[in-house]
Amino acid sequence: MGDRRIRVGAVAAVIAVLATGCGSVTRGSAVAEPGAVTTSAGSGGGQPVTALPDCATLDRALGAFVAGMTLSKQTTMPGSAAPICLWTDGAPIGVGDNLFAGVKDNGFTAAMIDSMRGRGSLSVVDDPRVTALGGVALRVTDSLATIAMPGRSVDAGTLGRSDDWQHYLDAAVSIAQFLGK
Repeated sequence: MGDRRIRVGAVAAVIAVLATGCGSVTRGSAVAEPGAVTTSAGSGGGQPVTALPDCATLDRALGAFVAGMTLSKQTTMPGSAAPICLWTDGAPIGVGDNLFAGVKDNGFTAAMIDSMRGRGSLSVVDDPRVTALGGVALRVTDSLATIAMPGRSVDAGTLGRSDDWQHYLDAAVSIAQFLGK
């Protein structure tokens, strides 16, 4: 039960941050210049993420997943330097197509990731592409997929529509593969 509350809380935080001010397109500089956002591993001893991708980098990584959409929001979670990016097709949130994505430091070690495998209570989904990246796929909700890897996590999802979780996992895999291990 506690795992589910944490996942639902995380999804609610992402939705709240992204939904704020979604009526206008953010213009100008990206939240972070490429390679400028740096973090270190948390107390969990995970590998440090030395550079977090900005929205322009995530746009290139997502390619066809955001085709026909424009970057409409660039923000960060409170207390984090990790950018979260939202692409929309111009329709109101919940009506049209949209996709949000972000990469963040997670402090996980390889041993922690290995211990997550096969644990249904954590909503771990077996995916050979994610395993090849050294991570685990998490079905956080029907509208949010997370790939947890040593040192970083990749999130991809949607606001308002939860019709195809596999699509969001595919988007997260695209980002992880673009960025490399």
